[in-house]
Amino acid sequence: MKKSNFDRHPSLILNELYSKKNYQGANPIDAKILFVGRDPNWSSELESKEMFPFVSDYLKDGVTFWRKHQIHHPFLLPNYKGDGKRYHKIFSKLKVESKYADKISFVELIGFPTTGMAKTNKKTFIDYLLSNENRSHLIELDKLLNSFDKVIFVAWGLMNDFEFLYKKTGLFERLAELNKTKMDISELNKYENIYIHRHFSDAISNSTLDKMKLELSLVL
Repeated sequence: MKKSNFDRHPSLILNELYSKKNYQGANPIDAKILFVGRDPNWSSELESKEMFPFVSDYLKDGVTFWRKHQIHHPFLLPNYKGDGKRYHKIFSKLKVESKYADKISFVELIGFPTTGMAKTNKKTFIDYLLSNENRSHLIELDKLLNSFDKVIFVAWGLMNDFEFLYKKTGLFERLAELNKTKMDISELNKYENIYIHRHFSDAISNSTLDKMKLELSLVL
């Protein structure tokens, strides 16, 4: 099946939900652990799917959703087979218990919902990333990622995005200065309280997941 081009998500309901909470899981200000991604990607037809009420409940209160259903994300529901399921299936291998739901937050570089893969339309991705609408989101995210009180996991591919954002906006200097040439994509790379790893949707190894589990066990 052909992948749809990257764009802003067409669902008015989904956009309204993100206007109130532009993160998934716990509030990132209060959370102890942040998982950083590129954009909040959802199927373009999500609103018509029978699981949409679960998505709505999740985005309104991700902590309660996790504890109620004993899964951290609605993509793990048995009747869902679309994009994003692999990411969350791999994340679930970390075996984080629901009692820690208030400690985990998923944040992205773009603060409103998208559909399709960013690499299919890089110009649109950059336009959204640098848009006036996304500016305040980036400023708040920069503050969060400069916090030494949090444990921060960053997907490997975002390192280039942070370099780009620093050149364009002056934000994310700390992450932009990290040198990927001194890292190993197949490993869990650590710099202070930041961990850089292969994306959960990519061929992340069980060895890397085991190391992540160990680091999580030290703070949960």
